[in-house]
Amino acid sequence: MGGVSLAAQSPGKMVTYKGLEMSVAGVERAPTASLKDCPPGGNTVNATSRSGEEFAVVKVNFKVLPAFQPNTMLKRPVVTDESGKTYNTAVSFVDVGSTPEFACAIPFRVPTGTMLKSLQIDAATLEIPAGKH
Repeated sequence: MGGVSLAAQSPGKMVTYKGLEMSVAGVERAPTASLKDCPPGGNTVNATSRSGEEFAVVKVNFKVLPAFQPNTMLKRPVVTDESGKTYNTAVSFVDVGSTPEFACAIPFRVPTGTMLKSLQIDAATLEIPAGKH
C-alpha cells in the first residue's frame, strides 16, 4: 500500500486536497528560520525573530497523488492558534508536483509560547496534533 510509510511517520491526521496527501509531522520552536519555498528549492533567505517572538516551524509531509494537476496553485499557508488568531508565513508553494513525496518546514513568526491549533493550506485544514504544537 503506497502511503503507509508516510502515514506511519506522521502523527497528524492525513488530509487529501486537490490530489495532495498532507499531514502535520510536528512543530519546532526556533529564534531563526529558513524561508525556503515548498517543496524546498533555491530560495535561501533566513529570518530572525524579534524580542518576545519565536518561529513556530510547522513540519508538513506531502505525497502527490495521480489526481494532482500540475497547474494547481496553492495559497500561502496560514496557522491558527488556540485563541483563533491567525499568522501568515513568507513561504510559497512552488512546483508542487515536481517530486512525488516531500516534506516542508513552514515557519510562522508568533509570540513566544503561542499554542497552535491548526494549519490551513488553501481550503484544507490540518489539525496540529496535541503535544506537537
